[in-house]
Amino acid sequence: MSHQEDTTKERKATPHINRCERDTIERFYKEGLSIGQIALLLKRDKSTIKREIKRGTVTQVKQNPSYSKKVDWSERISYTIYLAEVGQKRYEENRKRCGAKNKVIQCTDMVEFVESKIRSREKWSVDAAVGYAKENRLFRHTFTTKTFYNWIEDRIVRTRNIDLPLKVRRKPKSLRRERKKVLGRSIDERPKHIQERKEFGHWEGDGIVGKEQRGHILTLVERKIGIGMMFCVGDKESSRIVEVLDRLERDYGDSFSKIFKSITFDNGSEFASSEEMERNGRTEIYYAHPYSSFERGTNENWNGIVRRFIPKGSSFEQLTERDMVRISGYINTLPRKRHRYKTPQELWEAELDAIMVTETGRGKVSEQPVPLL
Repeated sequence: MSHQEDTTKERKATPHINRCERDTIERFYKEGLSIGQIALLLKRDKSTIKREIKRGTVTQVKQNPSYSKKVDWSERISYTIYLAEVGQKRYEENRKRCGAKNKVIQCTDMVEFVESKIRSREKWSVDAAVGYAKENRLFRHTFTTKTFYNWIEDRIVRTRNIDLPLKVRRKPKSLRRERKKVLGRSIDERPKHIQERKEFGHWEGDGIVGKEQRGHILTLVERKIGIGMMFCVGDKESSRIVEVLDRLERDYGDSFSKIFKSITFDNGSEFASSEEMERNGRTEIYYAHPYSSFERGTNENWNGIVRRFIPKGSSFEQLTERDMVRISGYINTLPRKRHRYKTPQELWEAELDAIMVTETGRGKVSEQPVPLL
C-alpha cells in the first residue's frame, strides 16, 4: 500500500466511553494515575481520556483542616475532582442536544414554516402551526408540538419564549362577593344538547373593557365551531347589545334564527335587555351564574386570543369596526386542534352552505352574497 493510500484510509470508529469505564477512570484518577497510564490500561487514546476528564471535572469546596475546631467558612479550600456520574450526565445531555440539532436540520422547512406563523400578524400558537402542517402533510419530515417547545427551551431554534402568546395570568380573587341576581333565564334552563356542542347556532357573549373603562367591545363566539365576531359598542348600555343583534338580523335576514338559535351571556348589566334581544322569538337568551366565567369557556378562550392583539391596559378609543373585522379575521383563520386543525372560518362557510341549501334547495354561500364577519 502506498503512503497516499495509507493516509486516506478512513479511521475506524470506536465506541463511546461507557459508564463502567467512567467509574474506572474516577478510581484511577483518585489514585493519582496519569492520563497516559489510564489510557493505556483502558486501551483508549490519550485525547479521549483527557476530554472525558475535562467533561466530568467539577469544583468542590471543603473546610481548611487547620480551622477544624472553629468553623470559619471564609477559610475554605476549593479543589477539582473528576466524577463519573457528572461525566455520564453531561455526555447524555450532549447526545440529546446533538440529536435535536440533527432533527432540526432534517426538518428545516417545517421549522421555518412554524416560526413564520408564530411571528406573523396572525400570531399562530406553536400547536396551531405544528398541527396544521402535520394534518395537511405539508412536509416530509415533521416533529411534535412538545419537541418544538423543547427546542425553544434549549435555544436550538430562533423562536424564544417572548415570541409566544402570553400565558394567562390569574390574580387571586377576594372571597367576599356581593350577592348578584341572575338577570333572566338561567343557564340551568338551557337544553342539554347545547352543552354537548353538537348543533350549530348556539353562541356565548361577553364584553371586553378598555383602559380606564373607556371603550367596550362585544364578542360573540359560536360553541360548536368556534367562529367569533367583534363589535365596538362604545359603552355598557344594554341598548348597544340590542343594536348589534338588530344589525345582525338585518344582515342575515330569515337565516338569523337558524344562525343564532341561542346566546349565553355573562351576568353583566349590559346584557340585561333579554326581552329586546329575544324580540319576536328570533333567539333565546341565557345567563351564566354570577362569577362563573368557566360556564362560557369558549368565549373566555376566544377573548384570551383577542388579548394577543389588544393587550390589557390598551385604550379602545381609536379602534374601529375595520379593526374588529381584521382581528376577528385573524382569529377565525387560526387552525384549531379540536377540529383537526381546520379553521373556524372553513367550518363557518360549511354551516352557512348547509343552511342556504336547506332554505333554497340551491346555491352555496360561495355562490351567494353573504355578509362577512
